[in-house]
Amino acid sequence: MKKRFVSIALCIAFAGTLLAGCGSENTTDSSSSTADISVSEESIDSEEETYELVVTSHDPRTSATGEFLEAWAAAVREASDRRINIIIQHNSTLASANESYDYVLEGKTDIAWGLQSAYADEFPITEVFSLPMLDIEDAVQGSEALWKFYNETDYLDEEYSKVHVLLLHTNCQSPIALVDQKVTTAEELAALNIRANDGPAALMAENLGATPVSVTINGLYGSLLNRECDAAITDWHAIRSFALNGVCDYYLDENMGVSTYFMVMNLDSYNSLPEDLQKILDETSAEAIQYASIWNEYEDEVRDLITSVDPRAIYTFSDEEEAKLQAAAEETAADWIEEINELGYDGQAIYDKAVECIEAVKQ
Repeated sequence: MKKRFVSIALCIAFAGTLLAGCGSENTTDSSSSTADISVSEESIDSEEETYELVVTSHDPRTSATGEFLEAWAAAVREASDRRINIIIQHNSTLASANESYDYVLEGKTDIAWGLQSAYADEFPITEVFSLPMLDIEDAVQGSEALWKFYNETDYLDEEYSKVHVLLLHTNCQSPIALVDQKVTTAEELAALNIRANDGPAALMAENLGATPVSVTINGLYGSLLNRECDAAITDWHAIRSFALNGVCDYYLDENMGVSTYFMVMNLDSYNSLPEDLQKILDETSAEAIQYASIWNEYEDEVRDLITSVDPRAIYTFSDEEEAKLQAAAEETAADWIEEINELGYDGQAIYDKAVECIEAVKQ
């Protein structure tokens, strides 16, 4: 069977033949190009082409993201009768969290799974789903709500106009992970340096009176260990996958929001696929939203792990102190709406629609 590799990132051209290829160092059939050169033009035209697509991710293979991407890749291979082969470059081996989206735009990879908050200026409207203390209970609900919002409105069209969107989804909720201080009041939080993603999480930290610190997830363990940060707003999955439970002693289990993720494809790579494979890739990627349940499983496991060591490590505020968190969250939402208004959009309408989608898919 003829193989046609469409990965823009690592192309190899064979002059004088009808064959062109593109693949990564992980290509499984290294002899196929040489063999194909000797195949007659007639036999090539009669055979179905296969395509290899390279994906970059900044999370480890042994993480919820790794499991999610591997499950999705297997589903794509099966649905396409192995005409599409997905090669995943985990753990920033191809691009970091701050590079993945640019790599797709520049054609250095076919597909990127990544974090919108790493590109705060690119995805301001998507941030609505990361606002703190929304009624998002788990990763599946958050993912279904974001995907519904994307498909039923045109609010996100401009943000993703430079790429082909395969899926948008969320992770599970984020507590405030604390190195060694069990804070019991909002005033105590105000004295801390808190790692927070750019956007709503950083706004929330500021509205609590704390100092937000920007640190990539891959560098967070070291920053907490060295006390460059006193605490971190990050999801339960990351606490396990990046071993943050090895450096944090306490977890304020309040709803600090979810992170949003993109799985987007280079437009030239997508357009290089025949229409039937485009359809299969789109449908299989949309169906992969079911795998968001992996983040929920990671949350359950890390909660059990932490409480098995110290049953009091995970805790909540009193009603009085939680009301202060809620006030800060409402201030954060108001700040976000104002920022969106300044960009020329109706921030309140966008916020209201997001809340409507969240409630519509609530289990």
